[in-house]
Amino acid sequence: MNTLQPNQVKEMRTDGGHVLISWIKAHLTQISEWFWFCCSFLLFLALGPFSAVVVLLGLKSLGSEEQRQEMIEPARL
Repeated sequence: MNTLQPNQVKEMRTDGGHVLISWIKAHLTQISEWFWFCCSFLLFLALGPFSAVVVLLGLKSLGSEEQRQEMIEPARL
């Protein structure tokens, strides 16, 4: 992991941010990779419990009496 040296920080302050912009351009793939990882992880955490509700409703509908009457079990061998 690269860290900024004190002289690089000083260059950023005196350079008007041009070094920072060039650093971002050089590391854009790593930044975008971390962005998408964090975004997908947060969506997984936020929507994960709600998917369990859908599964439970689906299992309940499969186990209903109407569905059981329509199901045909295969013959034994």
